Amino acid sequence: MAEELDLEIAGHRFRQDGLIETALTHSSYLHEHPDLAARDFERLEFLGDAVVDLVVGEELYQRFPDATEGELTSLRASIVSSVALASVGRALGLPERARLGRGEEDTGGRGRAGLAASLYEAFIGAVYVDAGFARAREKVLETLRASLDAITDATTKSSKTLLQEWAQAERLSLPNYRVLEATGPEHKRDFVVEVEVAGQVARGTGASKRDAQESAAANLLKQVTK
Repeated sequence: MAEELDLEIAGHRFRQDGLIETALTHSSYLHEHPDLAARDFERLEFLGDAVVDLVVGEELYQRFPDATEGELTSLRASIVSSVALASVGRALGLPERARLGRGEEDTGGRGRAGLAASLYEAFIGAVYVDAGFARAREKVLETLRASLDAITDATTKSSKTLLQEWAQAERLSLPNYRVLEATGPEHKRDFVVEVEVAGQVARGTGASKRDAQESAAANLLKQVTK
């Protein structure tokens, strides 16, 4: 692995032995080196994914006090999408430092966005294990600051608008909404709405058709951009 003895990433110097190697080790490397008593980054990636979602969600909650749940979900989805996190992972030089198997290397694995995004989440998970939540939160906010600031500076769009823009950008059919349920008395209705785009389906609930549509759009955005 390049820079094998360098225990620092993005200003965090790891204290626990072997943690940084785990965060940068792809499963293909271990398949080709069965003698190594090591693990790949997937467990750290799982942990880091949860930390990133929480920290970004909390930050957006503070920055947008008037945003609905659906709007917050849409904003978070745009920041923590694989494409967005891959950009950050590459900026930190994580793919270059990763340990990959020869087969993965030869098929262009080091250049894949999925790898860069996974390595970023593994890095955050490793920081959490190494130094706790406060330090991991600090690193998430530092590395995603540009994305968070860009979102804050932009006009907040509804989930329905964002989903329509995504569908148009992908050259797909426009979102199709339908009410599945409407329960409760007239003054306190509960709606369940389903939205579909090119076979991708999600549901949402709300006290009005509009709120339920927003919720459904936000849930589908989370599916297609994650």
